Order: sequence, then C-alpha cells, then structure tokens
Amino acid sequence: MKTLRTLIALFLIFGIGGLFVQCQHDDMDIAPPVGPDPIVHGTEKISCTDCTPLVSNGASADFSSAGVPAGTWYFDKSHSSTLWESPYKGAGSLLTGRFNYFVVQTLTFDDAKPGDLAFEGYVRLNTVNTGEPGRDGGCLLGTFLTDAAFTTEAANIATIKTIPGTGRYSTTDGGFIVDANFTFLGITKQLPVKLYYFPQTDQGTYTMAAVNAEFEFLANTDFFAVASKLNSNISDKVKISVNAILRNKK
Repeated sequence: MKTLRTLIALFLIFGIGGLFVQCQHDDMDIAPPVGPDPIVHGTEKISCTDCTPLVSNGASADFSSAGVPAGTWYFDKSHSSTLWESPYKGAGSLLTGRFNYFVVQTLTFDDAKPGDLAFEGYVRLNTVNTGEPGRDGGCLLGTFLTDAAFTTEAANIATIKTIPGTGRYSTTDGGFIVDANFTFLGITKQLPVKLYYFPQTDQGTYTMAAVNAEFEFLANTDFFAVASKLNSNISDKVKISVNAILRNKK
C-alpha cells in the first residue's frame, strides 16, 4: 500500500512539473535564429590613371610623390607591399618574400559598381628578397629565372591586368572578385583575384584608403613547364598578396 501511495505521489509531481514547463513554453516567445549581419557596400570611389609617381623609371629611389597635385589619388609605395609565399621544395617550410620594385599603374574602384573594378600593375622580378642573406645572395634570382642586371626586360617583368567588366561582389564576404590576365616569363594565364577595400579616413593633410588584393598561380604547371624550365625550389602553388595604400593630398 505504501508503495502504491509513493508511485501516485511521484506521478503527480512529474505530471504537474511537466504541465508547468509546457505552460511556460506556450507563454514564451520563440527567439528567431540569429544569422550573419548583411553585407553593406558603400558609394566610395577611387580612380587614378598614373597611380605610382615615378621620377625616371629606374631604381627604387625613383618613387616620389612630391610632384603629385592636391586632389589626386596616388599609390603610397612606402607604406605598401607586394608579397609572395610558397612551400620550399613543396615541403612544409614556407618560403616567403617580397618584391622591392612594384608599380600600380592604373586603378578604378567604385564600391557601388563592382563591374567597373579595374587595375594594372607590375613587379621587377630581380628585386625579390626574403630577408635571409643565405638565400638572397644565392639561388633566389635563379628561382625566378631573372638576372641582377635586368631592368624592364620581359624576362624581368611580371604583370597583372584585370579583364574589363568581370568585377563582382564576393558571395561569402564583403570583398570583390575580378578576373585578370597574369603574365610571367612571357606566358599569360587568366585567374581570379580577390580584393578587399578599406574605406577612406581623414589623416589631417591627406585622405587615405587601402586596397588589398590576393591571387594564386601554378608556377610549374602553367609557367615553368611551358618555358621548359621546371623549378624544384618552390611548390607548384605560389600566393601573391598586394597591400596598397592610396593617398589624396588636401
């Protein structure tokens, strides 16, 4: 008899508790699912047709913004960089470096019109360095099939130039994607470039903005193999990052 009373008491406790919980659920508002914030693009524009001020198109000392008039956007090379990386001999050790001589020739950017996105630039391959003397004084120039004495020879110039009308918004973040022709060792291949824009800020005597671009290419598959000079020092995949600061004097 005692056991029966105990079972009945437990039944009432759980039954009332369940009813209480159910009533609470019925009275509560169901919180909507929380998703990512919507991507919002602005209306800022940047345009320059001779973006990098060059004095004589010679060495790195030729970059000077002294003659750039107020109200004109130009490429601030001193605070920008063109970087590359590739696993050394395809292994886990990452070989990284930069090009000291890099030029942004033209740039058209309209945050509201991705189809108008366009830019062109180039590097001098023999200005490559890794910051490691044992590498820079050794086989690094040979890795890029160039020569220390070269300047504007085709073998020393790698260019990137967008294809008109291919710019579009990224579907995964606030960036942009544009197709471009990449020319290296006299060979041209089409590839996508991912671009990010950092809005204008007031720096007192000038306005500043930034455009960062990145792309990858298959060095051996698409370039060295065609040139019949396979390169065993690097991985097939090479990543390039261009971090560009733009200024506009007041």
